[in-house]
Amino acid sequence: MSNRKVQVECFISKVTDPFVNLAFEEWLFKRPDSAPFVLYLWRNRPCVVIGRNQNPWKECDLSLMEKEEVWLVRRRSGGGTVYHDIGNSCFTVIMPRTVFDRRHNAELVTRALHQLDIPASVNHRNDIVVEGKKVSGSAYKLVNNRAYHHGTMLIDTDLDALRRYLKPPNRNLVGKGVESVRSEVTRLREHSYTVDHLSFCEAVSEEFCRSNDIPPVPMVELTMEFFRANEEIQQVYEELMTWEWIYGQTPEFHQWLNHKFSWGELDLLLLVRNGLIKEVGGTCSGENSTVMQKHLADFTENMKGRRYTPASLDFPVNTDSLSEVPVEVLEEMKLWIKQAI
Repeated sequence: MSNRKVQVECFISKVTDPFVNLAFEEWLFKRPDSAPFVLYLWRNRPCVVIGRNQNPWKECDLSLMEKEEVWLVRRRSGGGTVYHDIGNSCFTVIMPRTVFDRRHNAELVTRALHQLDIPASVNHRNDIVVEGKKVSGSAYKLVNNRAYHHGTMLIDTDLDALRRYLKPPNRNLVGKGVESVRSEVTRLREHSYTVDHLSFCEAVSEEFCRSNDIPPVPMVELTMEFFRANEEIQQVYEELMTWEWIYGQTPEFHQWLNHKFSWGELDLLLLVRNGLIKEVGGTCSGENSTVMQKHLADFTENMKGRRYTPASLDFPVNTDSLSEVPVEVLEEMKLWIKQAI
């Protein structure tokens, strides 16, 4: 029997939970007994996936997503924001860092699409396109002597949903972080009636093996049973699910707010760091501005240290000196701030 180490492995997930699938990916990437070259194929239920260094409040419509039960996920690689649903397939190519080449991997997937009679190509940004329109978004991660390149493939994705969820409201946010590059997209379904998740996965797996000069190898299925039996994967899953990772990883930013009420005008400047409101400055003008400034100072002081979410501002307003300022005025100010963030 040969003791030669296996050079190539192929895996396919039978799970559609994005947190589980990203945990599988991290486990495959860090396995000490991994083959040098690994292909991992997967797809998710509807979700928006942001890059490691992105601001979700600048990238997507979080209120709409919550209303329609579309999850927000932060991955561990860089790059921009993408929308996933069951009509989108994902690929991950893991390799030694010394041979990492983003364009090479994009061309590998493009050759697989040619097997499916789809006229794909790779543009100057190393994006996979069909007739000039993007069908795949990708990102990568390099750690020590390993690297991976992963990407999406819009097969039969709901493009209307993609556009709605990836259209954030204008919040006057300024700060650090990577911003997504908006591109015109299409899907493979517009160019093939027969392409689907399985045919795409089979074509990519075959091309992956061919590019590594070996015959096709069977794809190992990753299941929920496998997930439940592996504590290391479960630990990564739990980390990816935390508020501190999804929102708290957000780079520092400022938000400027302005509104004219019946009683006067209000200006606010918020500093948000790690998803928490760290500083709030505010000024009032108009009738009773001195009294309103006092109540504003009380309110903004109470905001500090809280999560940058409307729900975190559900604390009672200071009802002192209500003879000077009706409680309705303070509640109106609070409601406006909640709606603005």
